[in-house]
Amino acid sequence: MIFFKKYFYAAQYFAYLMAHFRVMHLINPQKALTKIEGVVEVKNYLLRIRLIKNLYQKGASTANEVCGSMGISLPTVNTLLTDLMRSGEVIKQGRAASQGGRKPDLYRLAPDAFYVVAVDLSKYSCSLALFNCQQEIVREKVTHKLVLNNEPETFELLCQHIESYLEASALPLDKIIAIGLSMPGLIDSKAGINHTYLNFGGKSLQEHLENRFPQSIFLENDARAMTLAEYKFGRVEAAQHVLGIFVGWGIGLGIIVDGKIYQGTSGFAGEFAHSPLFESQEINCTCGKKGCLEAVASGTSIVRMAEEALLLDKDSILARMAKAYKGPLDPNLVVRAAQEGDQRAITILSEVGLNLGRGISMLIQLLNPELIILGGVVAEANQYILTPIQQALNVYSMAKSREKTKIALYQLGNEVGLRGAVAVVTDKLFEEVLTK
Repeated sequence: MIFFKKYFYAAQYFAYLMAHFRVMHLINPQKALTKIEGVVEVKNYLLRIRLIKNLYQKGASTANEVCGSMGISLPTVNTLLTDLMRSGEVIKQGRAASQGGRKPDLYRLAPDAFYVVAVDLSKYSCSLALFNCQQEIVREKVTHKLVLNNEPETFELLCQHIESYLEASALPLDKIIAIGLSMPGLIDSKAGINHTYLNFGGKSLQEHLENRFPQSIFLENDARAMTLAEYKFGRVEAAQHVLGIFVGWGIGLGIIVDGKIYQGTSGFAGEFAHSPLFESQEINCTCGKKGCLEAVASGTSIVRMAEEALLLDKDSILARMAKAYKGPLDPNLVVRAAQEGDQRAITILSEVGLNLGRGISMLIQLLNPELIILGGVVAEANQYILTPIQQALNVYSMAKSREKTKIALYQLGNEVGLRGAVAVVTDKLFEEVLTK
């Protein structure tokens, strides 16, 4: 009777795994179900998933490195690797450096084991790209105009863009196992809710998407996603306490503590932009308050100050560039004007840098990070923004607090949003199966 119960619950659990884990090509469901004989089969299945997760997150590894990461014996690892190579999910990729004997084999996931669609949403656009399981782009990025709001029609348009992209990939749908979204807004990624955008119909955004697509859906705030991407893919060397500050139309903050993204109780950690640091400011923020950092140090504030500057000097470099520019004034245009030597544009960026530096000084004293990554439009300004930030840090932060904190520009450039969506998938793809 006890054996029967173990068999029954193991079979139930396995059925759950097969229902919720969408890497259907990694294991033949019918074959697995006919061969399952109890808890041991489920355990072996989970070990294979853990090994795939390990190689997906860490890349090419030796069998000994996998042993150390997974905490299982070398014979077990070798058996799992042999099984996965036989089924085509894992391949050998050369040899690692010798540690005093024969060079060990390196193993990694086969490039076509599975694919992920990355969706990078900004306030006014939607970009999509297809990545293989080695985090390489295998189909070029496509960008569409899309204005974020809470209308069902906007959600429908987003779905149409994703569906068109999936269809154009010409891949079997079971090979594309996940869709990752990086987007602005107040996001609870655990519940799959964006409280700011695409919030309608009494369901979470994740539920809406899961009703539309068979792939696993992962949703994250853009700043947290981009910080995670820089941490995983941007050559961040050994830092465990990292802040990512990304300035676009708004300001986003991602926090990494002890090597893990920090989300807070409700998933809202990092709403740094709406800290009312400037009591004397009369400018209204998009959140409805006055004196927020975002109101004086974001892309929106750069454009507002640039529009004021254009009224004062209609023959400046900035004015000529704005006149030739096809479309509404953009913060990137102000950065380009500063790089061309426009003094008003340089002054605007200097003021933004001083305001941003004041906010960063508060973060340094609260969190004492090793590294602060600066990304987005202001990062393109380079010294025009870094110099005033440093000046503000000298004024507003204690020397001892900041002496071991390094400020660096982001490494991933225009790809950071798409890479952020992939980083979220990489971080969470196997979580549901392995923690159930």
